Amino acid sequence: MKTTGTNIKIDLDEDAGSQTETTIINEDGPIVLTGSNPDIIDEDANPLDKLPAHAKQNSDGSVTLPLYYPKTLTTQKGGQIRERKFEELTFHRLTGADQRAIAATSEEMMSVVAISRSTKLSQAVMNALYDKMDAADIGDAGRVLNHFLSNGPKTGR
Repeated sequence: MKTTGTNIKIDLDEDAGSQTETTIINEDGPIVLTGSNPDIIDEDANPLDKLPAHAKQNSDGSVTLPLYYPKTLTTQKGGQIRERKFEELTFHRLTGADQRAIAATSEEMMSVVAISRSTKLSQAVMNALYDKMDAADIGDAGRVLNHFLSNGPKTGR
């Protein structure tokens, strides 16, 4: 999505009158200023902080990530066996309790626990699902988690 705005600067000391600069802000890349200003590249921006293009931000702040490679698990709960097809995962912001649970696990399990806590799936289900997930879907899940950590809600405080 591109947003374009025009700023008019008037220099009263110059006979030329005014100078027009057009500012183009491209949300998919660096900020580009045209006119007399050089290009500005935001060195603090990390492309991994952005949500994957196919992820959907929900009105409650959660993010739904469709999986490129859906997986089916056979689970048992309350004595009933059923097939569960995972075509998407819905991620929620992490809490302090979630962060403590992630930090308390082994380094090899941190990603699995983080995804489990954020998607609110049981650890047993996520362990099995994670092992079957495609690496592209795991990478996108990590980008969603990174988005939550780097782009908190703006409260004005």
